[in-house]
Amino acid sequence: MPIDPALLLACILASIVVALAPGPDMMFVLGQTLAGGARRGWAAALGIYCGAAVHILMAALGVAALLAAEPALFAALRLAGGAYLLWLGILSLRAAWAGGALGAPSRVPVRRVMLQGALTNLTNPKVALFFLAFLPQFVSTSPERAPEWLQMLLLGPVLPLVSVPIFAAIIAGAARAAGLMARSGRAAQWLNGVAGAIFIGLGARLIISRG
Repeated sequence: MPIDPALLLACILASIVVALAPGPDMMFVLGQTLAGGARRGWAAALGIYCGAAVHILMAALGVAALLAAEPALFAALRLAGGAYLLWLGILSLRAAWAGGALGAPSRVPVRRVMLQGALTNLTNPKVALFFLAFLPQFVSTSPERAPEWLQMLLLGPVLPLVSVPIFAAIIAGAARAAGLMARSGRAAQWLNGVAGAIFIGLGARLIISRG
């Protein structure tokens, strides 16, 4: 077996703990679901998974290590990601202020939401550094196992996979709440306002953060 079974089990258990902890990806999916329903929430989740796949590949190939060694590049990505989230928040707040029902899924193409999810994940350098620090803990150096980079590629999808049922519960709950509130035009405005506040909070947190 290319991966140590004991380390694989440890990776699964650790991934469950990480997936349950509230984080930017979870909040982004929540915000998109509140703004546009379950379809938009799943589109956001799929975009995040695409971004995570790139980060896993970067960690396995050592590109993430280069990012960690270049503070200027890290800062540039952090600021770009934060600015993008702020822009999404401003768009949602503008829709709320104008009284538009952004909560209607048809208002925003699914492909655009997927792209937004991928971009918010890819422009967050902390995700790259997380996989760089997380995956090697479960890699075996035994000559009987696969090369370390291959083990990282195989272990990388564990975290996204265990997060699927967690995202499913969040999307189902948020979509139900959004559906009930969207019957009222004023409630729809509040949903857009909450989504905008979430995005702006995430962007500000990423920009202000230094670690």
